[in-house]
Amino acid sequence: MATGRVDIVEQGPRGPRWVGMVVLVALVAVPLIAILANRDTSLPIPTRPIPTVAPAPTRNAINVTPNAVYPAAIGTGGTRALRVTFPDGSRAEITYPAGLNLASLGARPYASGVLADSGEADDFRSFTAPLYGEAETAAGRPMIRHLTDNVTLWPGPLGMDTAGSVLLFAFGDWRIALQDERAGMTFEQRLAWAKNLHGMLTPDGFFTLSADGPLRLSRPGEIREGVLVGPQLWLGGLSRRMLVLAPIPDCERQGEVRVVLDPRHPISGSNCRDGFYLAASGDQDFVRSALKDVRVRPL
Repeated sequence: MATGRVDIVEQGPRGPRWVGMVVLVALVAVPLIAILANRDTSLPIPTRPIPTVAPAPTRNAINVTPNAVYPAAIGTGGTRALRVTFPDGSRAEITYPAGLNLASLGARPYASGVLADSGEADDFRSFTAPLYGEAETAAGRPMIRHLTDNVTLWPGPLGMDTAGSVLLFAFGDWRIALQDERAGMTFEQRLAWAKNLHGMLTPDGFFTLSADGPLRLSRPGEIREGVLVGPQLWLGGLSRRMLVLAPIPDCERQGEVRVVLDPRHPISGSNCRDGFYLAASGDQDFVRSALKDVRVRPL
């Protein structure tokens, strides 16, 4: 992404390829009025009023609370369980050693899809839940424009020259970011994503996605160029510890696959068993236990 300016001119069709905040506060000074008509010099000079300064209200404050759901842990003793919902609506139960404290990490959805353009499903994009929602996406910069009532367009991530603008979807309290590529989409393509991607909150606080029209969401276990792009849950991210869970049918028969996270969380290890892929990041003890002791079963 080019960080030197914000270009709000819609770009032409992109070529084939996929894979702080400065708030100005105005100060309003109370005028000083000390005009005396026909002042008598024998009288004491009146005391001037002390000026007071009041800040103008800040508009459009941005919520910086974590953009995640914190499910309640089940069980006592040395083992705990979490019941989770993936963004495609499938559900699973995770059992793990209590010391891993997975319930405190928070869970965020990952999904992806393609926009069928002229009959060809070639416009791949992924959706993530930024750790701090709109505040993280904005990074102190102004929004470019509204696309729909719940979708806004923002400059791309700072320091990522290969990334384009970000479409930020607001579904209730959830914020879901669609990361564009540097070449960018046309206005019509952005509007198609904005109008045809839908989100829903589950009774247990998780988030699911659906699509219609020219959009198609990636299926569980779908792989593109060796990268797992099907629905996933990302546990953690606020600290070094992070655990990625993804349903992947027949994972024992799959070749080597990987997930792509931001540079803050390099994957330290992964495995695939019982129809679920697990990838862990963080300290060695956490990674070792997560890959060895965590079990996931479908519900």
